[in-house]
Amino acid sequence: MSSSFTVSIPAGPIWSNDDAQTKAPIVAAAHGGKWNGQWRTVVDSVMSTVDVEFPAPANGSGGVTFTMDVPAGPIWNNEDAQTKGPIVAASYNGTWNGQWTTTVEGAMSVIGVTFHW
Repeated sequence: MSSSFTVSIPAGPIWSNDDAQTKAPIVAAAHGGKWNGQWRTVVDSVMSTVDVEFPAPANGSGGVTFTMDVPAGPIWNNEDAQTKGPIVAASYNGTWNGQWTTTVEGAMSVIGVTFHW
């Protein structure tokens, strides 16, 4: 049996269990995981989370690799990126590829993350 871990991921408002049946699998798939059937409202009428299961570690058994930019919060310089990049990439279940770009000065940067399926 392979190991896995579960993470609660923000999904916007979910109004009912029927609504969760539609939204949660989409959110899970967008993050590369599988919805485990659990969800909860964390801010009424504003935000719910869905529990998403991921393989641990990502096994890459499908032989597919892709890279995309993901939000990383503000990154101030390359030294700061060296600290934040690997941590943020791991939080997405990927590997930082060493690239980063500021998208909103003083507020948001993105990093390049490689995923293995």
